[in-house]
Amino acid sequence: MAALHCYYHPDRSALAICVSCRKPICQSCSTLWEGMHHCTACLAQRRTATGQRSAALRTIAVALLTLALLAGSTVLRAWIAAVLAEGS
Repeated sequence: MAALHCYYHPDRSALAICVSCRKPICQSCSTLWEGMHHCTACLAQRRTATGQRSAALRTIAVALLTLALLAGSTVLRAWIAAVLAEGS
C-alpha cells in the first residue's frame, strides 16, 4: 500500500484521515478532538456552527427572561392595585 500524503502538505506523510472530510492529514494539520482526528478547516467550520448556535440560544434566553419579567411586573401591579383598593 502506498503511503498517503497530507492533503495540505503534499511533501509530508499523512498521520490520519480527517473524520469529517476524509482527507489525509499530517501531524501539524491534525487535531485530536473527542478521540478523533480533524483537520483545521473542519474544526473551523465546527467552531463557527457552535458560535452561531450559542448566539441563538442567548437570544432565546433573553426573550424568555424579558417575558418572565413582564409577566411578573403585571402580577405585581395587579397585587398592588388590590391592596390599595382594599385599604380605601
